[in-house]
Amino acid sequence: MKINEELKQDFTLLGKHVKKLREERRLTLKDVSVKTGIRVQYLDKIEKGIAYGVLIDKHLLKIAIVLQVEMPELLNYK
Repeated sequence: MKINEELKQDFTLLGKHVKKLREERRLTLKDVSVKTGIRVQYLDKIEKGIAYGVLIDKHLLKIAIVLQVEMPELLNYK
């Protein structure tokens, strides 16, 4: 999958926002993994902004639920 620079920047900002929300709730990647069923390695890629693909939407919804935020708040990273 070819990703342009603007999209890469969006994924990076999203990842940083997800990590910030997770850390504010004092959750580890392992905690989120257990509650979402998403592998720690993939969660780490999301937070680093290098997870691309069709599954990210499904995963972000699960992450939002665990972080107890609505999707608009999760996606409000700019």
